[in-house]
Amino acid sequence: MADQIEHLHLPIRGLNLHIAQVGKGEISLYELGTVVFLHGFPEIWYSWRHQMLAVAAAGYRAVAPDWRGYGLSGQPPEQEEATWDDLVADVLAILDALAVPGAFLVGKDFGAMPAYDFALRHPARTRGVACLGVPFSPAPASFDAMPEGFYVLRWREAGRAEADFGRHDVRRVVRTIYILFSGADIPVAKEGQEIMDLADASTPLPPWLTEADLDVYASLYENSGFRFPLQMPYRAVHRRPSRKDARFEVPVLMVIGEKDYAFKFPGFEAAVRGGAMERFAPELKIEFLPEGSHFAQEQLPEQVNRLLLGFFTEHPVQYSSGFASPTSHSHHRHVAPLLSALLRRGASSSRPEAMATAEQRQIEHVHLPVRGLTLHVAQAGKGELGTVVFLHGFPEIWYSWRHQMLAVAAAGYRAVAPDWRGYGLSDQPPEPEAAAYDDLIEDLLAILDALAVPKAFLVGKDFGAMPAYDFALRHPNRTCGVMCLGIPLGTAGLSFDTLPEGFYILRWAQPGRAEADFGKYDVKRVVRTIYILFSRSEIPIAKENQEIMDLTDLSTPLPEWFSEEDLNVYSSLYENSGFRYPLQMPYRSLHQRKPIGDAKFQVPVFIVMGEKDYVFKFPGIESAMKDGTMEKHAPNIKITYIPEGGHFVQEQFPDYVNELLLGFLKDHPVVVLLVLLAIRPEAMATAEQQQQIEHVHLPVRGLTLHVAQAGKGELGTVVFLHGFPEIWYSWRHQMLAVAAAGYRAVAPDWRGYGLSDQPPEPEAAEYDDLVEDLLAILDALAVPKAFLVGKDFGAMPAYSFALCHPNRTCGVMCLGIPFGVNSSSLNTLPEGFYILRWAQPGRAEADFGKYDIRRVVRTIYILFSRNEIPIAKEDQEIMDLADLSTPLPEWFSEEDLDVYSSLYEKSGFRYPLQMPYRSLHKRKPIGDAKFQVPVFVVMGEKDYVYKFPGVESAMKDGTMERHAPDMKITYIPEGSHFVQEQFPDYVNELLLAFLKDHPVDK
Repeated sequence: MADQIEHLHLPIRGLNLHIAQVGKGEISLYELGTVVFLHGFPEIWYSWRHQMLAVAAAGYRAVAPDWRGYGLSGQPPEQEEATWDDLVADVLAILDALAVPGAFLVGKDFGAMPAYDFALRHPARTRGVACLGVPFSPAPASFDAMPEGFYVLRWREAGRAEADFGRHDVRRVVRTIYILFSGADIPVAKEGQEIMDLADASTPLPPWLTEADLDVYASLYENSGFRFPLQMPYRAVHRRPSRKDARFEVPVLMVIGEKDYAFKFPGFEAAVRGGAMERFAPELKIEFLPEGSHFAQEQLPEQVNRLLLGFFTEHPVQYSSGFASPTSHSHHRHVAPLLSALLRRGASSSRPEAMATAEQRQIEHVHLPVRGLTLHVAQAGKGELGTVVFLHGFPEIWYSWRHQMLAVAAAGYRAVAPDWRGYGLSDQPPEPEAAAYDDLIEDLLAILDALAVPKAFLVGKDFGAMPAYDFALRHPNRTCGVMCLGIPLGTAGLSFDTLPEGFYILRWAQPGRAEADFGKYDVKRVVRTIYILFSRSEIPIAKENQEIMDLTDLSTPLPEWFSEEDLNVYSSLYENSGFRYPLQMPYRSLHQRKPIGDAKFQVPVFIVMGEKDYVFKFPGIESAMKDGTMEKHAPNIKITYIPEGGHFVQEQFPDYVNELLLGFLKDHPVVVLLVLLAIRPEAMATAEQQQQIEHVHLPVRGLTLHVAQAGKGELGTVVFLHGFPEIWYSWRHQMLAVAAAGYRAVAPDWRGYGLSDQPPEPEAAEYDDLVEDLLAILDALAVPKAFLVGKDFGAMPAYSFALCHPNRTCGVMCLGIPFGVNSSSLNTLPEGFYILRWAQPGRAEADFGKYDIRRVVRTIYILFSRNEIPIAKEDQEIMDLADLSTPLPEWFSEEDLDVYSSLYEKSGFRYPLQMPYRSLHKRKPIGDAKFQVPVFVVMGEKDYVYKFPGVESAMKDGTMERHAPDMKITYIPEGSHFVQEQFPDYVNELLLAFLKDHPVDK
């Protein structure tokens, strides 16, 4: 089961935090739910490995983060003061990012303190707290009575531990601390000693900690260092806030090893045995482990697992047969328990037709970093036929599309339903009052990019129809078609001047008016009232002495198709988000939306209007739908009316709306460029293999980078680094080959290439950025070390990375570019040499700009596939060296060209011209550096680069061997510059042999 532990990196409050997780957290009559494990020092997530597997096997989801500054998590800025509040806020953000409404918290050592503090501040998000080794204290611990040599006092002194640790390698430091902390005596140094002197290399490890375990800890502290771990906890203990009036509203379990040295700390035993904790935790249970040490969870895993599982079992969250009803210990009214009951067991026992059975389990939830915010996205389905994106209105959230999501997923589409910024489980924007429709359009584009969706059908409802229309007009190449419910197109600038002052939109457009009205009631009552009002066929208009909330009372029933359980879901999500942004968007932003003018839709449009939708009575709506206005903008338009349909027609008549939607999708099938399914079957084997390639977007050093990956990685990880004019796709053959052989293949698009973000200042491109990006990608994917395979300019950061980070590199294989060649030698080539031409700002831009992108990529592929160096005459540009009559290389298809062209249409050439061509002179020479890892260089003898000055001599005169003692060179007689695409089988054979010759020591 250990193989089931997966690793991810979450963008949390400005840092990327590493999370290990395992288990489903399945629900039966009880929601077993989630357990969050919070480590201490010198631990990381790995210290919980035994407990994670045990709770996962019992049906829980185990989540174990590395604290900020620890393990594989990001380091906070040096100038930033470590605070306990940060840890509590990080836990809250992790729960939000994972869409976990409430969890059991299990803390150890200093990790117990934020566990206690979180439970006190956020009882609604806490199921219970179990802590090992550290009792709850209402005040910061005082160690004034301890000797000066006490390790906490020593490590609290700035620079003292750093000097002590610095005398030894990281492995020795971690080993010593584990030995000392495993003893029953408090580590105290004498006057002439430092803490590291209290054990030497001859002292054996505890019997329950292996050398292999020590390797894991040591490697992770090599990554993080000790800078932050010394700040938190040791130099922040005195800053922990007092909690003298604390009272836990959740059950608490305290587990203490009687041979834990911390049990001897001043006041600890009295707190545990003397009833001090019971004053703060009415529902407290204390368990003693007679032989237990400070690391009881690693020393006695079975005993600790038994205690934890007993504690969890004693405090289940129970649900009634009809719907979720939290017991007295489940104070959280957050969304996921409701969603779990609705989406896994049916909306209620009386309404199976609304929410089927097992198919609801298809809906998964992700949080995506989108333009500085983290947006929640619900999705379902594999997407064989394409992607459908659902855009909600007000007072809705993603959940309003639940019926349609399951229907399109069952039909073979991928359903994607985001919560708009400021709605549901998505982040609030920093300035809600600056809401603009353009933000929604840009968010939608970023979501498609983050999910690697080239184009999608858009389905909008209420104000969600407006960004759907606008997106289709601005980005027709990313849109398959648009279907909108209740809002016709061309309504920008719609005037409500003829409606009374009490019209709800006019009222809610007034700052503070709705806030005062809503504030008289709880959130559930507000959402209930709006749903009732908007379900009617009359426009909601208040009299002069009324507010909008006065238009219904609690005796007014909900619409028959909308259950109390549905209301609970909506209410819980608006409790999370509030109404601040939803009132800005749409009500206080309508006047800012730009009219479409004379714009014409290049995609099919389908409008569905319920004839009893109150919006149908808005001035100008019916005429816009029936007088041909819309047809002028949308030549391919279809309009359907639903006679009894109200404003929420997709919830009122889900089956009929699903039928209309599926009919629209079927009428406009997606002509999918199957990058992995239709290209050269002899090289891309079976469909099962092709489907192994998945796409992720990672937050990397302020950008979001696209990464393609395949394979499980039993034998290790291979990272493929592309050149120009390539992207990840140039490695497709190699990725499948190494994945089939048991490796994990990872192929990023460099910053500024393919589906990755553009850097803010492309002209400041540096090779060091690529090296740092590569390091961050390995960290984000929790890859401790990898083989690097580079091609063209991608070979350069591969070599540099291996020299800078040998402990993260298994070996380097590069195609077409040897190392140690001085780029200044290129100045001996004629002025028309393509690199010299493209190094001139504006020259390539003007040359490329004469043609479409497909023609540019085609020309470069043809030129770079030849045996001759591309050199233009004085009166020529590089693009003039081939014309449309020149055939593509036989191994490169029109379909391949389509893929490259589509990706360069997205990225453009601005950054690719900077990196590599205008940055070559900035690359640092390797000097006397020596590779500590094996190096393999493959050169096609018909690669034009082989004719560059100095390349052949570097490969044959022993230059490279001086830098790489473990060096191998292979020549491919007929090989061109794109040898991995030209001869994929042979390159795969060479690559797999290299990997096999250098097995990863795991």
